[in-house]
Amino acid sequence: MIDTHAFDTDQLGYNFFPPAAPHTVGHSQLKVIIRPAPTEAHYDPESLTCSVAGRFGGLEPLRVHHPWLLDTAYRVCAGHVTLDDRKGKRVTAFTFGGELHIEAAEQRTVCRLTSPAPILHHPRLEDSLERRLGEEVEILFAERRAAWLGAEEQFERRLAQADPLALYYACLTALGEKFDCDVEREDDIDHALRHFLRAALAARSADAAMETPSLAEIV
Repeated sequence: MIDTHAFDTDQLGYNFFPPAAPHTVGHSQLKVIIRPAPTEAHYDPESLTCSVAGRFGGLEPLRVHHPWLLDTAYRVCAGHVTLDDRKGKRVTAFTFGGELHIEAAEQRTVCRLTSPAPILHHPRLEDSLERRLGEEVEILFAERRAAWLGAEEQFERRLAQADPLALYYACLTALGEKFDCDVEREDDIDHALRHFLRAALAARSADAAMETPSLAEIV
């Protein structure tokens, strides 16, 4: 896998930036450059797709391409962020929500996704801690959506309004409880995830000023 920390975005087409304190997993920003034609020198994104807060309170899909003539700022909601190129290759990430800023110019469209919560890269051929964390969070979201069966629009409204950092820690809390009850899950990645959850939640609880609502209270 290419280490996107080691190169400038102009050389790669996209870049995941290192995590910001106090986070030790994931990324603080995703920068993507979409050009009129592929350079053939690296991965050349043709589009970025994510969910954003809609005008009527719910979720709306957004696909950014070049040239870009629409709004330049969006509130991104929790869920997948995907990059696709002209050859059918896809780069996938998971976000707990954030802000997307788009710089539209004649020669390129630059997308910057930033978030106070970690952006989790899902490398296609690698079973990593951040990929497993993202997959476990997706299971939590599916369970919460099922709890709103018959009123899914309410789930989407709540998700669109959720604070990214509060949602992130609510998910960690729910996963910590899940893994404490499921002691038989002990492959290397699960062991690393269990250790990460305990450390992250301990650091969070040490800050008396920070109160975390439950996942059910948020969505």
